[in-house]
Amino acid sequence: MRIIAGSIAGLLLAAGCQDASQPEAAAAQTQPERYTVTVAPYTLDCVGVGLMQCLVIDGELFYDHIDGFEFEPGYAYQLLIELVQRFTPDTVPADASLYQYKLIEVLSVEQVDTDNNPH
Repeated sequence: MRIIAGSIAGLLLAAGCQDASQPEAAAAQTQPERYTVTVAPYTLDCVGVGLMQCLVIDGELFYDHIDGFEFEPGYAYQLLIELVQRFTPDTVPADASLYQYKLIEVLSVEQVDTDNNPH
């Protein structure tokens, strides 16, 4: 009986260790989320790691890039993008984004008069 109890305790301990590591792996591989966003027809100066040009997405500075998207000044875009978590909050490098952004589809493109832009 003592051998069986010891074996069961060992199995439970091993299973507990596996479960403890799964949330971290699961967090880094969560299901991608999709969003529709509006990209302004201009970029603005911003400071990330250094001075850079940021897209303006939904009225906010966007410090990252969207894989597969080539911005052209003077055009406003509506995009369907996918947001994929690349790291867990505990493992994200200091100079990296927690997320990766991927272009799924360009929903619309509109040429805009750049003389009236607020930048």
